[in-house]
Amino acid sequence: MGRRKIEIQPITNERNRSVTFLKRKNGLFKKAYELGVLCSVDVAVIIFEERPGQERKLHQYCSSDIRDIVQKHLHHDGESDTRGPSCFSGGGAGKMDDIGDGDDDDVDPDDEYEPPTTKKRGRGAGKNADSDVSMQYFLLIAFLTACHRAHTHPPA
Repeated sequence: MGRRKIEIQPITNERNRSVTFLKRKNGLFKKAYELGVLCSVDVAVIIFEERPGQERKLHQYCSSDIRDIVQKHLHHDGESDTRGPSCFSGGGAGKMDDIGDGDDDDVDPDDEYEPPTTKKRGRGAGKNADSDVSMQYFLLIAFLTACHRAHTHPPA
């Protein structure tokens, strides 16, 4: 039995949104760690979480010193692979959804949390894209700086 696809749109229920944020953030950080270790690359993920009436909160994962990676990013003049939301919405991702590691034993950050219930509820209620969303998530920077193994670990 495969996993169901969810429609990517703002989650209006605050509890579901908070739980989904935590699960996806932890999944993203885990994948960033794995990418850094498996591929010998520097990885940085910076997320700003903003809730009305509260200060903006910073969440970050970095495989090394964040300042060093940001400086590498700012001074990088070579080739780059830069993506934004338009690359992943409305079929812009192409076949990227089909690529996976085949290891389904970890937490899947794409699964939206739904509290257990015995009653069946309609899924469409309260999911108007134009509705006021009280918590906004800003991904300020999510970038990868790849250092080829030959540059970081020169042959002896």
